[in-house]
Amino acid sequence: MRARPTGEDAGSVPDAAVEGAAARWVVMGRIGAPFGVQGWVRVQTYSSDPDTLLHHERWWIRSAPAAAAAAGAATMQRPGARRLQGAAPAARSSKPALAGSEWREIEVIDAQGHGSGLIAQLDGIDDRDQAAQANGIEIGLLRDDLPPPEEDEFYWEDLIGLDAVDPSGRKFGVVSGLLEAGAHDVLVIDTPGRTAAGKPLQVLVPFVERHVGEVDLAKKQVVVDWEEPV
Repeated sequence: MRARPTGEDAGSVPDAAVEGAAARWVVMGRIGAPFGVQGWVRVQTYSSDPDTLLHHERWWIRSAPAAAAAAGAATMQRPGARRLQGAAPAARSSKPALAGSEWREIEVIDAQGHGSGLIAQLDGIDDRDQAAQANGIEIGLLRDDLPPPEEDEFYWEDLIGLDAVDPSGRKFGVVSGLLEAGAHDVLVIDTPGRTAAGKPLQVLVPFVERHVGEVDLAKKQVVVDWEEPV
């Protein structure tokens, strides 16, 4: 099984148009620290294939919602699933590079692999100060520009919000996010319990076949066989 990542101006898309076209965005990464002094930025990718963003001449950007920033987005997989890639270019925008809360398109002037991530030069980010202001901005792609999931594959966004049920069908929480944790990814499940600060008690479950069973998007639930270590 595997999951993949999730979206103001010539770039900004009116709400009505978004709803009418059922447009959706997949969060593929985020802008990091400046790289050099000519406006290049580091890019942290959330995709299992760091090169996925390199297949696109335009990205979508927005300021990261607090919850989304914590959850991340992108892809995870069980053994045997292939890694997915995207595609598709477009025309130039003269809009400012820095983003608001809604998605807008931005031209990728140049991008290349760098370490475990990417570095990129984006239209409208021309110096180190502007690059620093862009730190933390989310990068997305239109879901329609990405290949559909194959059997036993899921976008992370499709998993977030699913009811977590035990093998007997009893609901014990809701998937609130996913984490990358080296050898495998991890489901973050909010349970009815509360911490001393009043926040949901969370269960972290490795996303491996031993602990995660059927994912039923129609029923909006995932079967999880897990007991917290004692």
